Amino acid sequence: MTDRINEMETRMEDIQKVIEKVSIDLHEGKSEEEIFQSLLSLLGKDLELAVGVIEQLTGILDVKIARLLQRMLEIYEEKRIHKAIKRSLYRIRSRGITVEEILPEKKESILRPLKGQPPKGFGNAYDISWNRFLILTFARPGRGSVVLHGLVNDQEGLINFYGGEISKKELKNFFDEVQEASPTPVVEMEASYVAFLFTRAYQTTLMKGRTPPSDYVRFKSEVEKIKKDCERPLIYSYLEPEAIEGDERFLRRGGDLLRTDLFASWVIGDEEIRPYADEVWEAEESRLILNPNQKEARFQEIYQRALSNLFPEEKRLLYQCRMEEMAYLLFKLGKEEEAKISLAVALDLKKPINFFQPNPFIYQLVIKSIYAFLKEAYEKKKEEFSLIQRP
Repeated sequence: MTDRINEMETRMEDIQKVIEKVSIDLHEGKSEEEIFQSLLSLLGKDLELAVGVIEQLTGILDVKIARLLQRMLEIYEEKRIHKAIKRSLYRIRSRGITVEEILPEKKESILRPLKGQPPKGFGNAYDISWNRFLILTFARPGRGSVVLHGLVNDQEGLINFYGGEISKKELKNFFDEVQEASPTPVVEMEASYVAFLFTRAYQTTLMKGRTPPSDYVRFKSEVEKIKKDCERPLIYSYLEPEAIEGDERFLRRGGDLLRTDLFASWVIGDEEIRPYADEVWEAEESRLILNPNQKEARFQEIYQRALSNLFPEEKRLLYQCRMEEMAYLLFKLGKEEEAKISLAVALDLKKPINFFQPNPFIYQLVIKSIYAFLKEAYEKKKEEFSLIQRP
């Protein structure tokens, strides 16, 4: 008898610890996703503990508790867990907290979209670190939506990834916040293509020997259900490459793109561009008497060597993909002329570098990157000198 009492007391203590952790997380303003993952971790596979916690959660008056319970309904298959959750949701509803009705249980995926409401995809442009923000949304029958979003990098893979359920109102607020916070506009993309980009980033993550985000692992099967093996980027569904590639007017204007907002952050990394920036600085500061023509010839020799060393075939193909993605973004923003220029640059990058007529975009990118590096180095030197002179 004593052993039984001790066992019950221990069980109550375990339940109370979990309840206290949930209360603290709510008080600290943690997201529903963070609280949910923490709760699942604490419960583990202990079904008795789960039932006890589910019953005690009704003591916390917060609408997030109702949503946590509804998510648990989708995770657990045991009937007694389902009964405990439904009882708790009834108690919560009776205490004045709005709880969405629970639909009849189905064997289908929780992300199965309603007919006529296919998944949607969205994405923005590359940032200074070559990351892109991508979003997938799935309609949820009778409720709100599941939103999957994360940063992908075309060389590093998945930088982060998050998934969770939100209501219709929260979905609108989410997109308002994204549009406000994003450094570049977010445009709609085919959901299957966004899923393809997520899948490719996931594979790159594995190839790099890194651990993928836990939320991606959780939603991986759902992403792959709508993924298609895309043979070409989306821009080729809107522009004919044959017409663009044969018109030199678009390619000649490639360098102009670097003066636009969407390409403002594009520079070659410091470590790559440093040797050539140092050479330009030395040529500029050389004690040798060089006339303007000689100096310009020296600069051109440095630029061409940088082009040759920094843009082998593999790197050109990487930039080709980037310019194709940017062409689509420009097209969706209503900038068809700039989209054609971006696509012309991409198509030209398939070819070896012609030093007599180098690709105007990467040629200007080299020059821009060199002088951006020199400017930053000069500013640092000036700041250091100012600190030394200060009394």
